[in-house]
Amino acid sequence: MLGRVAVQISEEDPEYLSYAKAITSKLGLSPHFLYVKREHPIERFCQTFQKSSEEKQNAIRRAVHSIFGDVHFLTLYGDGEKVLTDIKENYDLLFVKYNRRVLGESIPEWLVSETDELRFWVYKDGAKVDIKKVCLPVDFSERSLKQVEFADTLRKFFDFEFQLVHSVNIGRLKGKLSGKDYKKSLLDKEEETKHMYTDLFGDRELNLVLLEGDPYRELVKYINTWDYDLVIVGRRGRGMKEQIGSVSLHLMRRLKCPVVVL
Repeated sequence: MLGRVAVQISEEDPEYLSYAKAITSKLGLSPHFLYVKREHPIERFCQTFQKSSEEKQNAIRRAVHSIFGDVHFLTLYGDGEKVLTDIKENYDLLFVKYNRRVLGESIPEWLVSETDELRFWVYKDGAKVDIKKVCLPVDFSERSLKQVEFADTLRKFFDFEFQLVHSVNIGRLKGKLSGKDYKKSLLDKEEETKHMYTDLFGDRELNLVLLEGDPYRELVKYINTWDYDLVIVGRRGRGMKEQIGSVSLHLMRRLKCPVVVL
């Protein structure tokens, strides 16, 4: 199910590399390493004030070899579409490090938003290698099934418990309804959620936590508070047509722990 895996690397980062080695070793995978060089006018301008591309690549190669030993290292050149096609055609799972950028999208944001066919394991600084607590924010679309399937696969290699979390979003009604009517609306929504759970998972007993409020805010607050080691999120939401749901992208940006995007 995990298939061919690659690690995208753009800088010398021993902590990121050590994390990728620990995870891929547990999974029994031998990753390739990708240095992605997008051809973009702003990036070409910025590079005039940085190390030459060849110097940078050589430094990265040395960092990779010091931790992984002899590995397959590739440099992908070209515009965004060409690079994306190369990655999609050759890999099923890509490790990337999340870096916030001032100009444009980070590489994880760009890759995730442009393809629906590739899974991403997005690393965050300070991530724990020992995975014990995993969260699955679900909306009960078909992607939620894939989230549970992926969690079940990972549990063959890691000893962890996972929890489904769903945010009941009726906060906009607060202040518009009486306390009694708001409580009834909340109970109705929770009952609807239980029916969606049964329709999707049948009689399988999974740990489900219901939150109340805007999913953007409540999911981030809940997950960061409870100190999860990994979050597995679906790329699309219920009823969304775009390739990546806005909630999923928000979680990738705001969560403290690594995020797997399916």
